[in-house]
Amino acid sequence: MPALPPAPWVRAWSAARGRARRSSGTAGPEGAEGASAGYNDAPAAAGALPQMTNDGIRMTIQTAMTNEETEPGVTGFCCKAAGIGDCRIRPRVYTRGSTTGAPCFLIGAAALTASLLLAGCSSPPVELVEARLAMDTEVMVRAIAPGEAAARAAVAAAWRELDECAFRLDCYRKPSEAWLKGEEQALKDPAQRPSDVWLINHGAGTWSAAVDPLVTTCIAAAREMWELSGGAFDPTVGPLVDLWKRAAQEDRLPADEEMAAARALVGMDRVEVLIADVPRTPSGADMAPPERGAPPPGPLTALAHMVGLERGMQLDLGGIAKGYIAGRMASRMKRAGATAGLVAAAGDVYAFGERPAALLKGGASQFWTVGVQDPRFPGDPTRLYARVRLKDQGIDTSGHYYRGFTIRGRRYSHIIDPRTGRPADVRLASITVVASDAAFSDALATAIAVMGAEKGLALVDQLTGVECLLLEVRLKEGESIDPDGAPPPGAELIAHRSKGFKALEVSPAD
Repeated sequence: MPALPPAPWVRAWSAARGRARRSSGTAGPEGAEGASAGYNDAPAAAGALPQMTNDGIRMTIQTAMTNEETEPGVTGFCCKAAGIGDCRIRPRVYTRGSTTGAPCFLIGAAALTASLLLAGCSSPPVELVEARLAMDTEVMVRAIAPGEAAARAAVAAAWRELDECAFRLDCYRKPSEAWLKGEEQALKDPAQRPSDVWLINHGAGTWSAAVDPLVTTCIAAAREMWELSGGAFDPTVGPLVDLWKRAAQEDRLPADEEMAAARALVGMDRVEVLIADVPRTPSGADMAPPERGAPPPGPLTALAHMVGLERGMQLDLGGIAKGYIAGRMASRMKRAGATAGLVAAAGDVYAFGERPAALLKGGASQFWTVGVQDPRFPGDPTRLYARVRLKDQGIDTSGHYYRGFTIRGRRYSHIIDPRTGRPADVRLASITVVASDAAFSDALATAIAVMGAEKGLALVDQLTGVECLLLEVRLKEGESIDPDGAPPPGAELIAHRSKGFKALEVSPAD
């Protein structure tokens, strides 16, 4: 398969995204509805993801008139009951917190915190909060809208967007055996269908997979970050990640020849994307993509989006997908009537609007306030290093302290440098990026983890509207990061801030 050149459609998409961002903040090039066009790491449960409804979801409703909080119906969520498996994460209900000051709340694994909410309107604003388990992490949605019905509509729209995106982008979503056998009933059942990304990987070297346009949009955004970072961010790094996982299980370092073989299967420029007119049969069955053979069952639109890989390659959009999805969910909430809101998926957050005065008490700030965990205390997410103001921005914190593996007693990062085949330096313990696009901040945080503090900071300072906080652990001779991710007691923490990051920080008195 020939390498994909700097494709004209990628450039055209980037230009369109820039125009849309200037006009509406998060709107993207995906159609008149203005779905956000933004640019993450635990695998989802294998098999079909359950359809999500309000059953089993804990909710908090707050009105400006009564300032009451209620939990209608079910008071908890059981993973087993939902068909997900053993309970690992129990979705929480986040309330407004303290009635004085500017409270924070913590956002999942990457240890962000954020407090709430947002813009007023003619009717008394209502705040609705829901949390769910999706993509093997907790996803939380907050919506402020004029009235409870509008708030519920906004939250429901966000969940529909999440369901669609997870259905398409989760590379761990496998098909049922019946679907693989081509059984007619299984082919008609979306719950038995694999994700679009699984189809891409399954057909590597054989056929191009027909995918939804949201997948090619995400791939285009990933390629843009790959180019911007000089290859430090690469969604095809999967063969190297798998190699290091196997080596860790065997408590050994990968051999040089193993790394060379895995590196030969990595390269974002070798992902083949084709967007072209493809006719459909009268019955709506797939037509064969040009020059690649027939894809597995799945509908093709008049404008077909197809993606192919070379044999042995893998595509994993996990380093960008959560931010990308958070941005799309927020955009759907706004179109559904939310005047302000927040979407948090693990460490990826997108917040829009300001807190309405009617929902505030005391001296609470109208800004969203997001806290960054101190990486010297990986087991205590309440220990914060900094607090940051947000408005119509996305934020991502990536940290080597949260995930990683141990080989022969030494801690290694779970983030692999696709250029060298080796794990990123664990001394850069925490990377926080703020940008107008949650997916951009998600992908850039991963790239900086690979690039290192000096090069990462230099890159951010060249970008408009992007800021970062990099926390680096200084180790003395003979010291190392503990297997649990914690630095030695008393280790010095060095903060690297981009030129404009200080202006985003909140002082303890605020």
